[in-house]
Amino acid sequence: MSVHQICDMDRLKKWWILSGAEGVGPVKLKDWIESVGSLEDAWDQAKRRDSSFSSKERQRLDSLALTLSEEGFWAISWEDQAYPRSWRELRDAPVVVFGSGNQRAMNDRPFAAVVGTRDCSQRAAELGFEVGCFLAGQDWGVVSGLARGVDAMAHRGACYAEGLTVACLGSPLRPIYPRDHRELAGEIVRCGGALISEHAHEAEVHRWHFAARNRLIVAMAEALVMIQSPARGGALLSAQLALDSGVDCWVYRPDDRTETGKRWAGNRTILDEFPDMGWSSMEELFARLGQTLRAATPNQLEQGLPADLLPIWRWIVQKGGAQISDIAHGCKMEPEAIGRKLFIMELKGLVQRIPGGWYVPQGLG
Repeated sequence: MSVHQICDMDRLKKWWILSGAEGVGPVKLKDWIESVGSLEDAWDQAKRRDSSFSSKERQRLDSLALTLSEEGFWAISWEDQAYPRSWRELRDAPVVVFGSGNQRAMNDRPFAAVVGTRDCSQRAAELGFEVGCFLAGQDWGVVSGLARGVDAMAHRGACYAEGLTVACLGSPLRPIYPRDHRELAGEIVRCGGALISEHAHEAEVHRWHFAARNRLIVAMAEALVMIQSPARGGALLSAQLALDSGVDCWVYRPDDRTETGKRWAGNRTILDEFPDMGWSSMEELFARLGQTLRAATPNQLEQGLPADLLPIWRWIVQKGGAQISDIAHGCKMEPEAIGRKLFIMELKGLVQRIPGGWYVPQGLG
């Protein structure tokens, strides 16, 4: 360990210990340090004024050591280069973050937040998966909360497309909550993503922690996609946070004939006020997300590609994926002919068929 690393860990410990002082959260701690001049000055002041400081220091160091005792786990302070850059603009962002997996993942690429209710419909689950797939296929990161329902499906979609996804937890990194998402959490890490939390091991978990982590999900994202929300819930809160903070927000527009009921009430509430935020199909969503989603065609993948497959490949890459009927229309070919050519492209590893009859480009990473 270098002298620089030792100094960084020493400062991280001070941030962690001071942030645990009674009545001191991230906002007050930063204000305090700014008022006294430095982290070291705040540290010295705390030691002088609090007679029980040594005891509290040991407790906080024990919680830090316990969290970092597991292989592959890490902690960073908000001074660290790996700290999510977009969080630095968030006034109440945590001063210390715990994680597992790729420590650089949060700054690796632009992120889109995919949010929705835990008690989602089958249609919403499918949409969550498809959106996660397409975002990952276009080299966007997917950030969500690892909750049941839409969150999990978005993470699974990103992993299925071998993309990068970050799960921002409202509880400590261990044990994984919900417990039946342990395998999904492992897959996120194996795909180069990360699990992150502002809570150390054995920290007491409160219901409001899961609402509070939504601010971190939204702050990490350049765009937010809301799949499904009832009249109240975390997904609707996230969408409102996005609106308030200037993050682009795109809300699925449920079909008035077939997608009815309370599960879609939050979608309709937002779209009644902001109708231009709605989308009804994958093609419409990705058109709204803008040109940043258009991946350049890698020349090395085109080398040796037969001329009759080249326009199909380029069209799928530009759109990020599509169904046979859309590809046929875009390439001005019969669907039957497109189907045969897509089969050849699957064998070559250029495209992959995913649920819903969609074909997505492969090998762009």
